[in-house]
Amino acid sequence: MSKVRQIRAVNYGNPIFQKTFRKLKPDVLKEAKRALSELILLDIDNAPAKLHLHALTNKQVLSALDQNKKVPVYSIHLTTNDTYKASFTYEEETAYMRICGEHDDVDKNL
Repeated sequence: MSKVRQIRAVNYGNPIFQKTFRKLKPDVLKEAKRALSELILLDIDNAPAKLHLHALTNKQVLSALDQNKKVPVYSIHLTTNDTYKASFTYEEETAYMRICGEHDDVDKNL
């Protein structure tokens, strides 16, 4: 039986994430906070469909913990209309948030 990959903490310390999060419109911000709150204790392999959580195929980024290592990057949708999303790495049971914003902007900045 494989180990459940559960998010036990969310790290919002990335300056790029903080900057892009502050730029969200008030209505988007409300939905984003709800979506992000659902990450705690989430099994990333069995996330609710409404979050659209998935690893980006064939995409790896620098680890938040070890800049000499590349790790998979994940994304979730922050709004119910799928216009906004956020990306993060999953390392040592923590989601390290990277960037958030409009769908296409996040994809361009991975």
